[in-house]
Amino acid sequence: MRPSHLKPGTWLVIREDFGTGEYRARFEGRTPAQGKGRPAVNHLFNPEWVGLSGADDCGAATISDYELARRGRLLGGRP
Repeated sequence: MRPSHLKPGTWLVIREDFGTGEYRARFEGRTPAQGKGRPAVNHLFNPEWVGLSGADDCGAATISDYELARRGRLLGGRP
């Protein structure tokens, strides 16, 4: 899967480190690389994450292109 080809609103399944489980997240968007030392990041949202870090936590997280390409897949079984 190429993170640069994902469209906002796409649901993904992300495998956790060491294969301990999976979680679902909605792809919200991608910020392209900003030059040397600033890699591209992908923004994810999961309703189960809302409020985990406090009352103002909106359930968003970021993941690098590398991690998303290695650990992510489209919900529905397509690679």
